[in-house]
Amino acid sequence: MKNNRGLGQYGLGNIDLYARPQVKMPDGSIATVRSMSFNDGLKEVVIPTVSDDGRILEPKQAIDNYYKTGKYLGKFDTVDEATKYADRLHNEQDRYYNGKKASFINRLLGGL
Repeated sequence: MKNNRGLGQYGLGNIDLYARPQVKMPDGSIATVRSMSFNDGLKEVVIPTVSDDGRILEPKQAIDNYYKTGKYLGKFDTVDEATKYADRLHNEQDRYYNGKKASFINRLLGGL
């Protein structure tokens, strides 16, 4: 069964996407979720590899964190659905956090 966004049956996860830690990557970009997926035996689960305290997790650590906390970004019927969602999520996070930063700089420079 699909929902109206074309996501898998379980769709969106239980993580506040707009209050994520921001990790500066070696290339200068910012990571907030840095997602990966794995199959839990029932669904393809998309999880962050950025912890709530801002650490970059190895895949096994991220999976262990999912089982410990129950936090996930989405659950899907197929790898393809999970990948499409992860791509959309990446683009949305990029727009949100880069737009937020740009707005802050514009306000700061506007006050000079």
